[in-house]
Amino acid sequence: MSVNSIKFTGLASGLDTQSIVDSLMKVQRMPLDKLKQQKQILEWQRDNYRTMNAKLKEFDTFIFEGISKQSNMMKRTAVSSNKDIVSVSAKANAGNVSYNISDVVMAKSAKVQSANKISNSTLDPTKSLLSQQSKLSDDSGIQWKGESFSQTLTGQGDEIYLGGTSLSGFPDSITVTGGTDKTFKVQLIEGDAPEKGTRAADTVYVNPATGKMTFGEILPENSTVTVSGDNLKKNSYIEFDIQTTNEDGTKNKQSFKIDGSTSLNSMFSKINSSNVGISMFYDTGTDKVVAQRTDTGILNNGAEEIEFLGKDAEFFTKTLILTEKTAGSDAEFTINGLKTTRKSNTFTMNDVTFNLNKNTTAGESVNVNIQTDTDSIFDTIKSFVDKYNETIGAVNTELTAQRYSAFQPLTEEQKAAMGEKEIEQWEEKAKSGLLKRDPLLTSGLNKMRNSLYASVTVNDKTKTIEKYNQLAEIGITTSKDYLERGKLEINEDKLKAAIEDNPEAVYQLFMADGPTTDQQGLARRLRTDISDTMKQIEEKAGNTFKTEYNYTIGKDMLRIDDNIESMEYRLKQIEDRYWAQYNAMEKAIQKLNNQSSQLTGFFAQNG
Repeated sequence: MSVNSIKFTGLASGLDTQSIVDSLMKVQRMPLDKLKQQKQILEWQRDNYRTMNAKLKEFDTFIFEGISKQSNMMKRTAVSSNKDIVSVSAKANAGNVSYNISDVVMAKSAKVQSANKISNSTLDPTKSLLSQQSKLSDDSGIQWKGESFSQTLTGQGDEIYLGGTSLSGFPDSITVTGGTDKTFKVQLIEGDAPEKGTRAADTVYVNPATGKMTFGEILPENSTVTVSGDNLKKNSYIEFDIQTTNEDGTKNKQSFKIDGSTSLNSMFSKINSSNVGISMFYDTGTDKVVAQRTDTGILNNGAEEIEFLGKDAEFFTKTLILTEKTAGSDAEFTINGLKTTRKSNTFTMNDVTFNLNKNTTAGESVNVNIQTDTDSIFDTIKSFVDKYNETIGAVNTELTAQRYSAFQPLTEEQKAAMGEKEIEQWEEKAKSGLLKRDPLLTSGLNKMRNSLYASVTVNDKTKTIEKYNQLAEIGITTSKDYLERGKLEINEDKLKAAIEDNPEAVYQLFMADGPTTDQQGLARRLRTDISDTMKQIEEKAGNTFKTEYNYTIGKDMLRIDDNIESMEYRLKQIEDRYWAQYNAMEKAIQKLNNQSSQLTGFFAQNG
């Protein structure tokens, strides 16, 4: 232990050495407190910058999702006089037009259904096809196929695991060829086969659960054991293809393999979820199956539109009796006096989508009107103006906030002497005005204002008219109240009139594109200004993903951290020196006191 680490607290001198050293160090620590206050101010300033960046980012996203989208700025209303017959919707590019639709005959899809009942008793479509086969009126269309298993013995033996899998059914006999040609009768067992000597020589004992076969005699080497799959129910299956015709005339063919454990409903689900384009179901009430095209219209020029092909196509034509056919038909209607047809009941014409929902009666017609959705477009622009005002208001609040220079960040000692509410009120003033007249934010705000006030030159003159090349021309101006600091105001009547007059021109005012700034719309310019300002702020204040080494304020904070570390080291040395001095003084006084006591004692003895 060093001498300086031993502190004598006035035992000899009677002084409060600790208090004296603390007072001396308090003066010495004042520069350190200032450094910590400087760092705290930088942290607050950084956080304020980042808050501004978050505001700008929020505004940029708002522009992108709102006023920049043509679908919002050129929105159309599509009104049908009878939605039960014809419903409509319109895209932004649809013109302001009217249609009269009459003589509607809806398109129908081709279908094929069972000509008669398919079962002779109650059929359960949720049970396996195998279990329900006996209930079908005609099961000749089901030709179950099975997997054939074979295995060759590498040596003599009487036991073999065929595939090592569980089997739910077996044939009556199993054939062995190679070393010997012989047919064994099958006896199904549970557990182990009989002991040797008790087995019948012409029998093979089969455990279906394990697939283990034990023969009644030893099989010669290289014998091949073959189990025909015709009766292996677990592995029984049917194969078939379904083919449909697409609207463009191309064929769509899908292949299916259905095993015997699959139910009728499950088989239909597989077909329905495929890309073949049909929907199948079994109706328990009529005991019939229906297969219907998902697309409407005449798709195969009068030929078969649903074809069951492949090895087991008769499962559909014989067993399910799918022979009663109904051809598909195109939609027919008259639009503005022109009689025409469509494959589908939903079609698009000039960016207007029509949905035919019901046939018309004689003399019945539907009027459809497509108009500019003035109110919706107005709301989009008003929301943009409100968000702009909110954003520049937040920036102006920071730029004009009062700076209370007397309110510096509190030291730990000062906080210890204050209540929580007092600390909160103090720090509120200490944080105020840290970005007052900030040149970076001021520059960004000025750029945004200039971008909004300048006129726009649209390259494509067919999309605009000259009178709508500035905000003021559509009723948006700067507030005359200087306290609003550049906020925008809307003349509602003038803006709505401009929207009704030429929504395309209004959209181009905000979103025109071109190689030069004057050819770019106001919202485009704003997004560029916002992006540039945000980059400059990030260079100065960083973001949550950047370390202090990667932005200006962060580097300043690191420099202050280095100074704090150096100063704390020096302060430790100073404090140690003070204690060394006072310790020396205490020792000297103690020595004098001891000498004085000795003299006093000497004189007392010799007096």
